[in-house]
Parts: sequence; structure tokens; C-alpha cells
Amino acid sequence: MADEMGILRTDVEIESPLREGDRRLLREVLVDTGAELSWAPAPVLESLGIARRKPIRFQQADGTFLEGLNLKGDLAGKRLVSAGPMLAPLTAV
Repeated sequence: MADEMGILRTDVEIESPLREGDRRLLREVLVDTGAELSWAPAPVLESLGIARRKPIRFQQADGTFLEGLNLKGDLAGKRLVSAGPMLAPLTAV
């Protein structure tokens, strides 16, 4: 599996789930295929009507925050695809 991981740059289009065809293009997005989560700028997601379901805060080394998107890299197609459902740990009630 480690030999399938890598870093690449690609253009990414994010489409609104509410308005088919309403898309935003992000150019030269850095993709780390070994990363567990992906992110996009909050203003882009908000402009497309993509709401936060569960806030998860991350902090970069420079102190700014990231937003999760749950994509994975398809190295053969050199594109990002859905990583599928996110698993949540069970908690006692």
C-alpha cells in the first residue's frame, strides 16, 4: 500500500449538492494520497451551500484552521474522488 501513496497537484471542481452545475474550480490543489482527510476553503463550500455536519477543528503550523472534505486521491486517474462514509467510534451511552 505504501508504494501507492504520493503527493501530486491537480485541479479540483466542487459541485453544489443543491444546484446541479453550480461548481467552483480550485487550481493546483496539493493532494497527499496518504492523508486521512482532505480540505477546501470554507468560503468556497459555503458559496455552494455545503453545510458543516460535524465541526472538526484542525490547526496548521501557522495557526490557521482547516475544514474537512473526505476525499481521497485516485493516482491512476490523477483526480480526487469521494472517500466514502466516515466511520465514527462507538461511545457508551
